[in-house]
Amino acid sequence: MLKFALKNMLTKKVKMILIILSIVISASVAILAYNVAEQVNDGLVNTTSTYDTIVGPAGSSTQLAMNTLFFTDKPPGTISYEYVEKLESDDRVNVVIPFAMGDSYNSSKIVGTKPAFLDGKPLKDGEMFGDVYEAVVGSSVARKYGLSIGDELVTSHGLSENGEKHTANPLKLVGILEETNTAYDNAVFTDIETVWEVHEHHEDEGHDEGHDEHEDGSSEDADAPSSHTFEGEDEEHEEHEEHAEEGTVCAILLKCRTLAYAEEIKKEFASDSNILTITPAEVIREIISNVDLSRKIVYLLCIIILIMNVFVISTVTILNMYDSQKDIALMRLIGIGTGKVNILFLIQNAVIGLISTAISFGVSRLVLSLMSDFVASMGIVLDASKIYPFEWLIMAVVFVISVLPTLICTLHISRKDIIRN
Repeated sequence: MLKFALKNMLTKKVKMILIILSIVISASVAILAYNVAEQVNDGLVNTTSTYDTIVGPAGSSTQLAMNTLFFTDKPPGTISYEYVEKLESDDRVNVVIPFAMGDSYNSSKIVGTKPAFLDGKPLKDGEMFGDVYEAVVGSSVARKYGLSIGDELVTSHGLSENGEKHTANPLKLVGILEETNTAYDNAVFTDIETVWEVHEHHEDEGHDEGHDEHEDGSSEDADAPSSHTFEGEDEEHEEHEEHAEEGTVCAILLKCRTLAYAEEIKKEFASDSNILTITPAEVIREIISNVDLSRKIVYLLCIIILIMNVFVISTVTILNMYDSQKDIALMRLIGIGTGKVNILFLIQNAVIGLISTAISFGVSRLVLSLMSDFVASMGIVLDASKIYPFEWLIMAVVFVISVLPTLICTLHISRKDIIRN
């Protein structure tokens, strides 16, 4: 019966392909939407549970949270390192971690901090950075660029990989982190003093080059300002704001002894118009609420598509069975009962359902793999191998949807005497 069903399917390739495509598109979207939404939600929740307070320059609370926790966007600005020293002497605070960002290694952001920032992130190879110009990289960075312990990392000025190369001050790779499936996999970590020194050398080199040009007489007259000069100054100023100069940081991450102490510290900094203090869990909760809304919209669209598939499959099945009336009549004449005929079509659509769900699952994993590099720049890590139980339920529903119309149609047609017609 199975062999006959497969032969029957091959005689109607176009119809079978159309049915499979309609199922695959809707099922892939449903599986992918659920998986991405859950991984994003898990990543947000797991990351925000580490710190209870973040201190940074005045600006957007969302930008501050996303920059320090997920290494996305540009830092909103800088604040003096004196705030770090002040908080380190505060008995209400257990852990004080400075955070600075400003350069990149290819497409990966470089984070200047202290080793405590990587507590809970085990090393796969090597050791933790402990000196200036030493670096530890995330698993994805090491894998993507084929890095190993002892390699030198030539960084770029600014957060773009197209920035000027710091060839004179490469970082030495001393450690590689275990895979965490978080934004840490896509970043490079070094001591905060490394960030300061790299920028200091960069500025010194810039001043030297400008001085040489002036001596050569190749540069424009300093007393004759031009639009080009002012434009260059503006660009330099914008680039300058992205970096943590010596004695400054982009943010400070805190672990307080109690939540009450965290609230006290927030209130104390509230009077300083240059400082913004946030509770990351509250900020991320707002982001998650937006993600949940988007997820519900996607789910609604998937349900609509699946319902449309029921009608498409039902219509194609009815047409297929009416086109096969002569074959069905012939089978009845040679003694094959209506029940077996119905089983034939059920087997046929069950095969279609199995093929469709298998392809849908494969497509969702492929898209997740393709998306991983793109969304990594936004601080989101997608693991194509991660499967949630609800995904199996979605595939089971898709299989039922592919078979149910056939069952209804065969039961309806079995009531009619096809031979008499």
